Amino acid sequence: MERLPEDWRGRSGAEGLNLLHEQDPQRPWFIEYQKTGRDWVAAGLADGNRDKVRWGMKILAWGFGRMEPDGGFKHPDAYHSASFFVEAVVHAIVLLEASPWRAEFSGEVEAFKPPLLKAARWMIRPDIDALNWPADGPGPRDFPQIFGERRYAHRRYLDAAALGGAGLMFEDPELIRKGEWLIRNGIAMQTPEGVNPERGGPDTSYQALGLVYACRYQQLYASDGIRAELEPAIRKGFGWLLGRVGEDGRIDPTGNTRTGPDGEPSRDGKPKGLDTLSTGAALAHWARLGGGPSVEEKARRVLECRQATR
Repeated sequence: MERLPEDWRGRSGAEGLNLLHEQDPQRPWFIEYQKTGRDWVAAGLADGNRDKVRWGMKILAWGFGRMEPDGGFKHPDAYHSASFFVEAVVHAIVLLEASPWRAEFSGEVEAFKPPLLKAARWMIRPDIDALNWPADGPGPRDFPQIFGERRYAHRRYLDAAALGGAGLMFEDPELIRKGEWLIRNGIAMQTPEGVNPERGGPDTSYQALGLVYACRYQQLYASDGIRAELEPAIRKGFGWLLGRVGEDGRIDPTGNTRTGPDGEPSRDGKPKGLDTLSTGAALAHWARLGGGPSVEEKARRVLECRQATR
């Protein structure tokens, strides 16, 4: 993480476009930008820095302060944006409750849990679920007919980590079942080459991002059965991704459907560049889960390339 902002105590906690929205309410906001709170919590725990954790919790609290009474968030793309936030809060709580500072931050953690459950339950509300994950929709490889969440493989793993993690935390069988459905749907969508398709084709950045969430789900939330089902898909997914990363750490974007030199527009209107951070993080995670030293070296070189071009 970057250096802790010197004025973090005086800030509201808004991040990214949400900070601009505070300055001009006519500008759009999205709850997903508050997911950085999880990263600050993780960095604070790793560094032994309580202020980083406090800043991270403040960022997450900003998000809950703008939640609707039904658990949703009133802005465009509400479901997908909420999935990032729900996953981030779940993961932050898991990290804190496993840390030596569990008692110190228990008040904030317990305050987060009721709205977190409400947000997760909103995501599986029948009308919301049917809109985003229609059970009778087209098959996972019928790319021209796919719409909504179904076009994006990584969202299956993101949503599984959000809903499955919340389900385990609150012992909620409906949330657990939805997480398992999403994982199995993601496995079915993978191509024989190991590609997890985005808008009908491969994309290195979203392949990496999806694998981050798939690994997180596998390690923290999966039952033994689901873990065994997911293992080959993760292995194949990393096999394809590693083939797109050179020995020098440079990523080959050829054929990417969403990111790279001609990437689709992001929330701020700029083209989506290659997500080198997620790629490096995914490879580092896989190195520890079974990829070994050679994968760890590639992860290091990806992140070094990222630093050199910033």
